[in-house]
Amino acid sequence: MDDVKSQMESVTRSYLELDRKISDNGGAQNLFGMSRKIRQSLEAITLGELDNLLSEIHRAKEGLTRLQEDVVELRVLKEVLTSSPLQPLNGGART
Repeated sequence: MDDVKSQMESVTRSYLELDRKISDNGGAQNLFGMSRKIRQSLEAITLGELDNLLSEIHRAKEGLTRLQEDVVELRVLKEVLTSSPLQPLNGGART
């Protein structure tokens, strides 16, 4: 769970850094000259930063998938433990 949390925090940090770079260059807030400002903003973001963000998103997705699998396993285990006892397979009486 901590691994997923740290991965999500890393994605958030990367996103905020990219957002800051866009905002520092005017971003899309100003409708006048928006195309030029968007182009400048995109030029300020390196391919390495985009690759890092994509890697962090992929790691977070894998972590969430593992967490989902764990939750499903816990749910099945809970259902098994809380269900009524099974009848013996050989038809014999229970002791």
